[in-house]
Amino acid sequence: MEESGSGNGNRNGSKIINLAFESSCDDFSCAVLLKDEKSGIGGVKILSNIIYSQNYVHGIYGGVVPELASRNHIKAALPALRVALSEAGITLNDVNLISATAGPGLAGSLLIGLMEAKTISFVLNIPLVPVNHIEGHIFSPFLDTVETPDIFPFIALVISGGHTHLYLVKSHSDIRLAGRTKDDACGELFDKVSNYLGFGYPGGRIIDELAERGNKEAFDFPLPMIRSGNLDMSFSGLKTSVISTVNKLGGPGKIEETVIYDIFASLREAAAALLYKKTSQACALYGAKTVTVSGGVSANSRIRKVFNDFGKKNNLRIIFPSVKLSTDNAAMIGYAGFFKRSINPAEDRDEFLNINADASWEL
Repeated sequence: MEESGSGNGNRNGSKIINLAFESSCDDFSCAVLLKDEKSGIGGVKILSNIIYSQNYVHGIYGGVVPELASRNHIKAALPALRVALSEAGITLNDVNLISATAGPGLAGSLLIGLMEAKTISFVLNIPLVPVNHIEGHIFSPFLDTVETPDIFPFIALVISGGHTHLYLVKSHSDIRLAGRTKDDACGELFDKVSNYLGFGYPGGRIIDELAERGNKEAFDFPLPMIRSGNLDMSFSGLKTSVISTVNKLGGPGKIEETVIYDIFASLREAAAALLYKKTSQACALYGAKTVTVSGGVSANSRIRKVFNDFGKKNNLRIIFPSVKLSTDNAAMIGYAGFFKRSINPAEDRDEFLNINADASWEL
């Protein structure tokens, strides 16, 4: 893969310094990445990756409030940029590529990061690459594991609070949706159950931690759509089953702690089983020998264990991003931006300005 600097003249010779922005939901992130053109696919180094989380803002509401998210992005936008540049030890004059999330996500949130990127691109005449948020997640594991040409084709499972998708990835430019949730995302399931039982938002980390104290075989929760004949999934029925079980046991606030731990452990086990079974079906259907698992829910310890065991048993390569790179971050957007730049280069300043946010952007 070859990228070439333009705009401000590639002051670093063959080295590309990429300033990246991610603001699709409730986290604002700015990162600086360095890549040597001569290094091929690999050779990407994260110089900084600043993330301003809004969990403290939205926690009291039990979920993300879009208007509050965009307002707080405005407050974080310039500080994140300053800290990212400072930590990377560069100035804007050293940057020769900009990458920014253009969708999908919350429209108001997307606009904050994208407009900051467009402003810098226009003023300094630096190429701007719009990146699909899901695309960033798909390739995020390669920020920790060097990507090699023989990785394709692979199955990518993206699991987060807003997404549960399976993709067949044949190349950087050939990504095909293979299956998706028909209702709740996996992360959304964890958030809703955690909120219902009074443990707050975000629920994924809370459930993962408390599930370690429980018995994963205590409750036999269903695996919706497991025999659907396709790769689509459903988590709404699993959520309903858990809530019905809670109500039968007396309701929120009336169940012993040890029983709650068992519920969380059994829920986590059911979710992990549903995800790996559908992924296994995808591998068999497409003959893939590599699986990437990314997105915020990929940090779940039981999901990691189930998938790694699945990989060893079936001689598959399973790749996760590090836990710190599993949630929304600008480094993954920057990584995707490098090869997006080589696939579809935009050189004209007017083209940069015409890049718009698309809250429903589908890969």
